[in-house]
Amino acid sequence: MSAPPAIRGCTICGNLSFSQEWYKAFGVVFCNGCKAQEELIPKSTAKQLYLLTDGDLKKIGSIQKENPHKKEWNPMRLYMQSQVEEASYKKYGGVDGVQEARRQQLDLQAASRMKRKAVEAKKAMPATTFKKLSVTCHAHRTMWCCLF
Repeated sequence: MSAPPAIRGCTICGNLSFSQEWYKAFGVVFCNGCKAQEELIPKSTAKQLYLLTDGDLKKIGSIQKENPHKKEWNPMRLYMQSQVEEASYKKYGGVDGVQEARRQQLDLQAASRMKRKAVEAKKAMPATTFKKLSVTCHAHRTMWCCLF
């Protein structure tokens, strides 16, 4: 497969040879030397750090590589970090937007965890103890404010 007529070589150094694999996957023209400078990150990292969904990542090019941990597992999907950052910044409006979205996500997770622990504590407590505590609790109809 030959390069399209508009491509004159590596966009960084100008080398006439470039990686066809990266051109097909990412749409970038890098020679082997320059592509070594670019970071590739796995799908899980892209989703966790940059808060992108599968739908967001489908719009970005990727390369499939054999899973290094176990060959029988599904292959890894690798993304160019610069393209993942760009998509994340577009979605959230920059670095501050990504950090705010991450903060909101962590707050929701913490609230969910607290709610789940309260329900587990209520289930673990015998009903008779709950009734006694509810009656003796100071100026409240329930004792949940006093347990934690």
